[in-house]
Amino acid sequence: MQRYLSKNELKDYLGVSLGTINNKLNELPHVKWGNNRNSRVLFPVEEIEKYFDSTVLKKEGSLVK
Repeated sequence: MQRYLSKNELKDYLGVSLGTINNKLNELPHVKWGNNRNSRVLFPVEEIEKYFDSTVLKKEGSLVK
């Protein structure tokens, strides 16, 4: 079973502000429950970790696992 984080939980998990989460929402893997502006948004922990692993590897360029 996959674990999901809310925006506030993700903010604490990453150590960033809620504004940063909102600004990067289109880049971050997420699931939106509904089509309304205020619909709940959840972030799958595994996909968030993969996203940041791949982002760091692309920016560093020379990192090899």
